[in-house]
Amino acid sequence: MERQSVCAVVVTYNRRELLLECLEALKGQTVPLDAIYLIDNASTDSTPQLLLDSGFIDIIPPDALTEPVGYHKKLSATSTDIYYVRMHRNTGGAGGFHEGVRRAYDSGAHWLWLMDDDVEPVKDALEVMLSYTAVGECVLPNKKFADGTVLSDDSHFSLSMGKMMPVRNGEFAQHSRFSFKNYATFEGMLISRRIVEQIGYPDRRFFYLGDDFVYGVMASLYTNIVFIKDGLFYKKLKRQDAKSLMGRESIRLKDMEIYYRVRNMFLIFEYMKKIGTFSPLAYVSLFMNTIKSALGIVVYDKSLRRLYLLFKGLTDGVLKRFTKW
Repeated sequence: MERQSVCAVVVTYNRRELLLECLEALKGQTVPLDAIYLIDNASTDSTPQLLLDSGFIDIIPPDALTEPVGYHKKLSATSTDIYYVRMHRNTGGAGGFHEGVRRAYDSGAHWLWLMDDDVEPVKDALEVMLSYTAVGECVLPNKKFADGTVLSDDSHFSLSMGKMMPVRNGEFAQHSRFSFKNYATFEGMLISRRIVEQIGYPDRRFFYLGDDFVYGVMASLYTNIVFIKDGLFYKKLKRQDAKSLMGRESIRLKDMEIYYRVRNMFLIFEYMKKIGTFSPLAYVSLFMNTIKSALGIVVYDKSLRRLYLLFKGLTDGVLKRFTKW
């Protein structure tokens, strides 16, 4: 039987120290990787210099680029090929994963292991995940924080409303080691070449937020999405503490999250319409949530800029202006 090759795709932007931890963890996997595709979204924090000093690249790209430039090196300790791609501009997580998945797919890889730069796989993460590929061709790891706390995840993606919904039928309790989902995240997603052939590459138009959820939704049309309950990845960054608004928790978002979370809902709706599951009630839910978000901005942030970004996101989504904010 032909050996199944595995390539990791890592997208980074201005998180050089976290990136290095992720890369070192990839080097130390009990099942060696065939290649790592590292997509640097034009980082401005001297990421190339750190990669050079750490032995992951042999040359620093020039400052002024007009298109992505790729560099290759074989890591002597593991014989893993690393392909460092320096983007000419920040294309967001969505653009980075589009580039990385395209390159890994074109290389002929059988499996693609997709991850952000702020997660780190435990030593046997890939070995464990590969053991589930007979169950589904898209495998997700659970995540844990440094203190050992494992993230709880009891939700599904509503294919009619385009948002996360709680699971009420106890599905996640049916298996002790894994369960099934209908969405995914780029925090350790292992996906087969066959599924990429069916669904294409991540959609660059998202730029930030939602691209991985939709990619998982599309994958779920062709395979089981297996969610392993063990914490196989460390999650390095936590969200800010939530505040109370109208008796419910309200998580304060970064400026770009405020904009893209609203705007990208219209891209998500576009996909839901394509697969025939969209409900017009999703528009009602979106506009109600936008009003709620505006109230939170007025009460807690007291920021005209954040209020502007919220309604700019809504306007751009309605008008289908899917360019960088």
